[in-house]
Amino acid sequence: MRNNASVSKIEQAIYSITWAHHIAGYDNPCESVLVKNIVEGARRKLSRPVVKKEPITPDILCKLVERFGLSDNLYDKRIVTMCLIGYAGFMRFSELSSIRISDLDLSDNKVSIFIEKSKTDKCRDGSWIHIAKTDKITCPVKMLLQYIKLADLKLNDDNYLFRQVSFCRSSGSYVLRKSGKLSYTRVRELLLEKLSALGMEASKFGLHSLRSGGATAAANAGVPDRLFKKHGRWKSEKAKDGYVRENVNTALSVSMQIGI
Repeated sequence: MRNNASVSKIEQAIYSITWAHHIAGYDNPCESVLVKNIVEGARRKLSRPVVKKEPITPDILCKLVERFGLSDNLYDKRIVTMCLIGYAGFMRFSELSSIRISDLDLSDNKVSIFIEKSKTDKCRDGSWIHIAKTDKITCPVKMLLQYIKLADLKLNDDNYLFRQVSFCRSSGSYVLRKSGKLSYTRVRELLLEKLSALGMEASKFGLHSLRSGGATAAANAGVPDRLFKKHGRWKSEKAKDGYVRENVNTALSVSMQIGI
């Protein structure tokens, strides 16, 4: 504590002592009230507030589409498509980056995406995300179709949907590589690069801003909890609520409906 070490260092020491005494068959001294109080005091003294990234908003997505999504530049179209799909599907990066072309089921009014595994899917049963087509410039389904056409993808292909690109000098355009999935670091760089180009303070955002942004918009629009929770693949109310940033009007609605 004197050296301002993190709480995890203290917890690591406690776990180590507990494990050693358990293996040796001795009583665990860490179970004493004194030790527990010291650990709790250390947590309170050394814990630092979690600074969450800002959620992406529909307005930001609209600006991204207008600036980078309307051209036939595959480099730009890829990140815009990832943003729209990630936002609309409340997706974790691990889910978004793992989508294979064969996981897509496209129809006239929607796209269904099969998520083979997710953080809360312990038995790996998989789940489907259904994203509706809209008449807005930010429609994720329309952007996905444009991306598929531009990248010349075949729907029965088992390759990853989002991959590295290479610039082809002969055609003067970008093409997808036959490579693995994109890394977290690379996609984060691409997102922040585009946000900076829009004149935004990119450090306030991260890839999780897409998931929290979609969740926030749905919550403030009054989407029923059951659908909300299923769409985001949350197992608990606490986890779900941690993603939502209430807007002022929604927060005010509480005091406006209590009869005074």
